[in-house]
Amino acid sequence: DDMSELLCPKEATNYRAIVARANYLAQDRSDIMISVKEPTRSMSNPTEGSWHGLKRLARYLLSTRRVALVLEYQSEYKHVDVWTDSDWAGDRKERKSISGGVVRLGCHSVKLWSSTQRTIALSSGEAEYIALVKGASIGLGIVSMLRDFNISVDNRLHIGTDSTAAKGIACRRGLGKIRHLDVSKLWIQDKVLTGEIIIRKVPGESNISDGLTKYLDNSKLLFHLSSTGQVVMQGRHTLMPCITTDQ
Repeated sequence: DDMSELLCPKEATNYRAIVARANYLAQDRSDIMISVKEPTRSMSNPTEGSWHGLKRLARYLLSTRRVALVLEYQSEYKHVDVWTDSDWAGDRKERKSISGGVVRLGCHSVKLWSSTQRTIALSSGEAEYIALVKGASIGLGIVSMLRDFNISVDNRLHIGTDSTAAKGIACRRGLGKIRHLDVSKLWIQDKVLTGEIIIRKVPGESNISDGLTKYLDNSKLLFHLSSTGQVVMQGRHTLMPCITTDQ
């Protein structure tokens, strides 16, 4: 509340320019996805608090300038794996939940995301289920794309979640006691019933999508990076253009 004052027009323009660059960088770096997602929501009316959060991101990037996605040779994968997680009411201002997910082909991470849910979930199980539905829709899209590329892959989508409640909602029929849940999110129940989607329960501490829903300490962040095939490196890539300064 004490940092809710709007930035002046010149500072706001500078803020938007920096956030746009950070947003471009976050496409290939999941360690800063959630840190960039929040500043982008303040693009229209940035405040002193928004500027403070952006400076925290800049300090992190100064210490971790380069993260490389390592895609090692692997044997043929059999199916598409999706990991989903959520942070219930993680947005302290609007009390909306944050979804995160990872899509993997074998040991290669091909899609990562962190997004704010549109609706306000009334329970952690509901927030986890909404994140699971988003992961299922993205995963099915990738399965369909692989078929278009004539790549042989199992039609069954495997989704991992650390929420027993979300798994229970997806594996039953109908709304049950959560009648306020949007019926547009119940299509996944038919997919589970027909076997097109297989949902498995994973321990919360080993859920690799956890780092996309909340701010983590250094050890947990490094676990997320290593689990998704990302490595913190120093220096610049050899293919990067050299930085020159005009005399």
